[in-house]
Amino acid sequence: MKKSQFILVSQLKEQLQGLPAIVSSLEKKDPLFVEKTIVWLKAVEDILSTNTISEVSEIAGFRSKILAGRISDERGFNAKKNQLKITAGLLYDAQNCVLNVLLPHEGKMNECRDITKQLLALAAQTNTLVYHPEVKFEDFIQQIWWFILSDPNLNPGGIKLKSMLSEMDIIMLIADEIDIKDFS
Repeated sequence: MKKSQFILVSQLKEQLQGLPAIVSSLEKKDPLFVEKTIVWLKAVEDILSTNTISEVSEIAGFRSKILAGRISDERGFNAKKNQLKITAGLLYDAQNCVLNVLLPHEGKMNECRDITKQLLALAAQTNTLVYHPEVKFEDFIQQIWWFILSDPNLNPGGIKLKSMLSEMDIIMLIADEIDIKDFS
């Protein structure tokens, strides 16, 4: 079964959106900056691990460097300052790693969005499907998907989507892109 590209892209974008707050905590000399960064890295690790993306090891490596910053045999060693310096130094590389994972998936999703928009516009022009408020929205979206697959003119686009995304992603994408007024 294909993993959800839609969910992966959403989750990685959400994590990247959280990064400015972490940078601001560094700027404000927040004593929880290191912990916030570790929590962020762990959240990214979990997303990458769930989606079996190999960059999970790189993110784990960043986390290990931060954790190792607590350890030293030196006299007069300030573990907090050392960890803060290491964490601040790794932040750009960590976000860059996440961005490098996100961009190809986001590009694929954008291509699928374009195909979906075209298929919805063509499906609406047929005037075959009409949305009625008493029909559940999810059921109507499913009807549109089945129509796309059964219509000889729309089927090639549907097959292209199926080759790129899971069925669940396609349904979410149709729901995200549909303008219900086009089917009224």
